[in-house]
Amino acid sequence: MSLSHPVPDHVDIVLLSSGPLSALASAQLARLYDMPLAMAQGLLSKGRGLVAGQMPREKAKVATALMATFGVRLAMVPVGHDALPELFDLCLHLTELPAAALVEAMLRDLGLWVLPEPPDFLGLGGLQLQDLTYDVAQASVLALDRIAGVEVMSCGQNHALYDLFLAPDQKRADLMSQIKYLADMGCYAAHPWPAMAVGLDRQMLTHFKTRFTNHGLVCVNQAFQRYNLILTGLGEVSIRDFVDFLTVRGHAPSVAFDGLRHDKGLTIEKALSRKSAEQFLADYTMIGLKVRADFVRL
Repeated sequence: MSLSHPVPDHVDIVLLSSGPLSALASAQLARLYDMPLAMAQGLLSKGRGLVAGQMPREKAKVATALMATFGVRLAMVPVGHDALPELFDLCLHLTELPAAALVEAMLRDLGLWVLPEPPDFLGLGGLQLQDLTYDVAQASVLALDRIAGVEVMSCGQNHALYDLFLAPDQKRADLMSQIKYLADMGCYAAHPWPAMAVGLDRQMLTHFKTRFTNHGLVCVNQAFQRYNLILTGLGEVSIRDFVDFLTVRGHAPSVAFDGLRHDKGLTIEKALSRKSAEQFLADYTMIGLKVRADFVRL
């Protein structure tokens, strides 16, 4: 009886995600991994699964990089290792619009953007890239950090939570079936956050996306969210204490009172992380001020 032992310089290849050009990638996948075209097409349509076993590591690196040019995410894992490696999300915010062309070129060089149209850096929550292995995420952050005018963040998916927001062209009334389904899953809107549903993990998110392919909602990792805090009322705070509060924080009382009088509010904190915004909201509420959190979309 012969026994098969893992070879140290060999790896298994697993598919993480198919990407937007999967229809064009099937022939290349079949050629690189010596499989029938129908099998490659089936694997890409499924979006996850084992591609090849005990492949020489150096050959696997070349093949994995080549498939990345089609937007197909592959990972090398130890032979016989059942669990997928931890995956990461990446988020990019432009702080200077002229940097867009240089950032796009870098993303294409890294194989992170393969569509003919340019990436939308100004979308809800910035440009988000998902299902990256640790090595790819780390290399991407290092490469993009060298470009002035872009802020890049990464977050592991194992413990990530996601919120679902209305897409810019959608109305809540048109998505009642999706919202009801989310509620049935135990996912609701939660004051003061403006999302339609908060706190989905990856498993819940995948389940929802499987049920609604075109769901009309935008998913944003909580780690990538930014909020402005808007003062909307004095609550139980006296006028005198409120003036002192404004003075210490460098706000003109006349401007603040004018904003409150016309229901515009006053921005007292800008671009806070979700965690920081939550703490500030609790602190302001405790001293009696009325404050809301506005999601920073751009």
